[in-house]
Amino acid sequence: MRPVSVLVCALGGEGGGVLTEWLVDAATRAGLAVQSTSVPGVAQRTGATTYYVEVFPEPLATLGGSRPVFGLTPVPGALDLLVSSELLETVRQCGNGLPDAERTRIVTSTARTLTTMERIAPGDGRLDGDALLAVVAAQSRSHVAFDMAAMARDHGTVVSSVLLGAVAAAGVLPIAREAYEAAIRGPESEGLATAAVRASLAGFGAAFERV
Repeated sequence: MRPVSVLVCALGGEGGGVLTEWLVDAATRAGLAVQSTSVPGVAQRTGATTYYVEVFPEPLATLGGSRPVFGLTPVPGALDLLVSSELLETVRQCGNGLPDAERTRIVTSTARTLTTMERIAPGDGRLDGDALLAVVAAQSRSHVAFDMAAMARDHGTVVSSVLLGAVAAAGVLPIAREAYEAAIRGPESEGLATAAVRASLAGFGAAFERV
């Protein structure tokens, strides 16, 4: 048995680190061994901001004291799940050969943050969204794609909570919905949830039901 491998991709300030922390927390609450590493980019478009997570799918309690050995970096063609907050960033990882058409499930937002070249082109210099989605479809076993940034705005939250809901519903990780929601809530404080936590849970739930 091998770990489940997950690559999280985000632009600067989109909460990729928070999403990764939630994933690690949820896996820990589910009694699973988990490890995460990260490669922060220097800016939105001059370096990918990626987070790599491996989760062993069998509970630690059943391993008889043994612990799995995890990898530190994603291996091209060996991803089980690719999660991305921006469509072109998803396609960039496809261009790097990271997902595999027979193995990888992709969860991506269709939202775009335009590149410099798209912005300076005379007229409409935007890349064609349908063509980008065609790449995602061709380079994945299956995929989930919708505008997660818009869903986050509709629920007054951040895109990381919507991405987490989509990941939870995708079923790649052996983690119950309740563990993800508990990770969002964090340490209990007299049973009270802040407005930010309530909004995050709403965004999570909307994405979960959508997927």
